[in-house]
Amino acid sequence: MIGLPRNTEVNCEWFLNQLEALPGNSSRSATADLLLAGLPEPARQHAAVCAHCHSALRDFLDTRLALRELAQSLPQPSPWFTARVMQSIAARERAIDESTDGFWNGVRRLAPRLVAFAALLLMLGGTWAFEETRAARTHKPEIRSIEGIFESTPNAPPNDDVIATSFGEQP
Repeated sequence: MIGLPRNTEVNCEWFLNQLEALPGNSSRSATADLLLAGLPEPARQHAAVCAHCHSALRDFLDTRLALRELAQSLPQPSPWFTARVMQSIAARERAIDESTDGFWNGVRRLAPRLVAFAALLLMLGGTWAFEETRAARTHKPEIRSIEGIFESTPNAPPNDDVIATSFGEQP
């Protein structure tokens, strides 16, 4: 046997793995020879030498035939079965999502509107601020002294000598 270890237990395990990797046939006339024909040459040589693997091959064939008969006796699903099952699964997933994330679903629906409103307010506020600063720069008020009831500069202190002389000289 080319490329196989000389240990028979390892060869038997390798043979069984090769046997399980065979695709399933739909023909009812499957035999051990047809199964062996699908295996590589070293596996066929091992099955001819090892009695344990040859009986495993017969058991494998019997199991496949029994499962094929069982599968044929099962009722066949209607053509719309898959579509109905998938719709049912999608409905249950939506119900679970809505029950667990009800609040956050509302936030997700409201978020784009809030973003648009905030952008609008930002544009209006920026335009208003820009216009205010531009208007303040173009219409600078003139600086004048305001004369009113209250004066902003203090008066000179009264001169007592002048007052005394002006009152004392009266005839």
